Amino acid sequence: MNLLLRAAAIAFVVWLTFRVIDGLSFGGDWVAFAFVIAILGFANAFVRPILKLLALPIRIVTLGVATLVINVGVVVGVIWAAGRLDLGVSSTGWFATIAGALMITVLSAIVSAIVKD
Repeated sequence: MNLLLRAAAIAFVVWLTFRVIDGLSFGGDWVAFAFVIAILGFANAFVRPILKLLALPIRIVTLGVATLVINVGVVVGVIWAAGRLDLGVSSTGWFATIAGALMITVLSAIVSAIVKD
């Protein structure tokens, strides 16, 4: 049950990000949005742990700050992939993409701290 609640909360965070950040837009239907959320879930489950493991020495030296860069990079990659797959995601530039990625990263961390698996 907590997993479904957490997934719904993350979906809300992504939807809110597209509504709040100027320059990020989503023009698809709910099926395309579900695919965007699925891509984000896949990236968080498989890609991010591999990147965190490969960047372990850098994460140790930076006392974990590099983890934020990895998380933002993964979300930027998801936004890029969703745009390339023609799912209705578009960005006007790097500032909007990085601002959206930071917002998703921070709010997702808050959701994950509140809703445990």
